[in-house]
Amino acid sequence: MIYLDHAATTPTDERVLAAMAQCARETWRNPSAAYASAGAARRELREARSALAEMLNAAPQEIVFTSGGTEANNQALALARGGHAVVSAIEHASVLNAAKALCAEVTLVPPDGDGRVSPEAVARAIRPDTRLVSVQLANNETGVLQPVAAIGELTRARRIPLHCDAVQAFGHIPVDVKALKADLLSLSGHKLYGPRGVGALWVRQGVRVPPLMLGGGQELGLRAGTENLPAICGLRVAAELARADMAAEATRQRALLDGFMADVRKSIPACRLLGKDAPRLPGVAAILMPGLPSERAIAELDLRGIEVSGGAACATREKGPSHVYRAMGLGEADAACVLRVSVGRSTTAEAMRTAAAAMEAVYGEGLGNRD
Repeated sequence: MIYLDHAATTPTDERVLAAMAQCARETWRNPSAAYASAGAARRELREARSALAEMLNAAPQEIVFTSGGTEANNQALALARGGHAVVSAIEHASVLNAAKALCAEVTLVPPDGDGRVSPEAVARAIRPDTRLVSVQLANNETGVLQPVAAIGELTRARRIPLHCDAVQAFGHIPVDVKALKADLLSLSGHKLYGPRGVGALWVRQGVRVPPLMLGGGQELGLRAGTENLPAICGLRVAAELARADMAAEATRQRALLDGFMADVRKSIPACRLLGKDAPRLPGVAAILMPGLPSERAIAELDLRGIEVSGGAACATREKGPSHVYRAMGLGEADAACVLRVSVGRSTTAEAMRTAAAAMEAVYGEGLGNRD
């Protein structure tokens, strides 16, 4: 199979698995225990916290380990519980649904046709009683990067906390919390070849976030429960590996997608890259294939050994086209005809040529067999 859905999840790196296994074998004691032999577990936890903080240009005491991006997003949105929040209309479901459930009022800010939310639109949505603004760094369905730093300028001037969901971006592009002018930031391990079930919430010093779970006071009092140390160790190693080859891999992945799009356009001139005029992640592309429903295209490509998606994996059970594509201005028919192609470390140029040829065949057959 040719796997082109790395934006949904990435395979766990063998070096990450080895580090996790070693941690589970040798550092299995509870980090909160008082005896000397638990010192190795405390040291492992401390080193992981410091490594993530360094990568984010943050302080170690600002890192709270979580079960993943969804939990981190939910905890950040709890800052606006019972009040008003401003949220971009193209956020991940874990932000949108948390905002709807926790906040008394939510103002959704739509993007432009390229899927980019403007700081001016955010400014217009802010009210005197706004408790939180939440804007992602990179959209998980289009790869389009958002102007978080510019939005951070205006939220800071108004003294409103800014949350940034960086789950899709972290490990693929540099993420500097100071440059972004954010106050909270979410990340997850399984998007950068780390394990599932682990992530982190960065909380700027001075920002008071309520804990979602109460108990023994672990994670600086913000996340009760014995830490999943092997997974946290895996997250640290995955982040370090991503940092080491980030620039080279970004260049390679961008070239792979550029070549793929050139091949697809030759055979399918009607296709269109969403967000083509906006800055995007190097390895994610959302492609509109007019007249060919993505559900059918995904099934046909799967039969040919090509694995792609129609948007966020967490939304595959929802009826109707993606909320992201609709928010970008696509009609319902076109929004139902978008494929997301996302490459990774193991993707080769040959695989992309094979995928382009398969898409040409599926598109031709799909249009030819329409009722």
